[in-house]
Amino acid sequence: MTKRLSRRSYRKPDTQYSPLDLVVCEGETEVDYLCELASNLRIHVYICKGDGTDPKSIVNTAKRKSKEDGVKYDTIFCVFDRDNDLSAFIEAIELCKSKKFVPVVSNPCFELWPYLHFQIRESGFGSPQQMVKALKKLPGFENYDKDGAQIFAATSHLIEMACKRAYSLVCRQHDDPKEDPFTNLHLLINRFHTLKNEQNYFGQQRRSR
Repeated sequence: MTKRLSRRSYRKPDTQYSPLDLVVCEGETEVDYLCELASNLRIHVYICKGDGTDPKSIVNTAKRKSKEDGVKYDTIFCVFDRDNDLSAFIEAIELCKSKKFVPVVSNPCFELWPYLHFQIRESGFGSPQQMVKALKKLPGFENYDKDGAQIFAATSHLIEMACKRAYSLVCRQHDDPKEDPFTNLHLLINRFHTLKNEQNYFGQQRRSR
């Protein structure tokens, strides 16, 4: 039987896996959620938190790690939110694209992603605080406190619906992350499912026994 990976293994690069992606996140909530998802799919992705909390620091962390890790990553993702500084958010997106990294962004904040598992919304939330307030009205999130593992446990059965709703929002907003609400997290989710089909580590291990 295939050995299940520990969550800790997503916090370091491992060249035994191919293809291998790097995902740098703004917060621990995103790291924990994505680690839970990767563990559930039994894939390996190097998922880590950025050196700072502002969006540009996430891109700079990805740039540094792409040079220091000694690994040729197939794709590098930068996961960050608009939060309360729209100008810094847009600058970070442009910097990310200039480095040929993939910006995975949420407006106003990451909590839009779990919200979309239950319903879609056309009007803007206005601020991260209002977004979290709306999320806490949904079942299972009454006591939510920036917990990525909680998000995964409460939403994993609805992830396909969330991807469809996120894609619908992107189309409605003309792929403009300045618009509230917006998230393209479904791109990263789709990539994880692609990795599940493409990573050859476990197949190689079984053949070598």
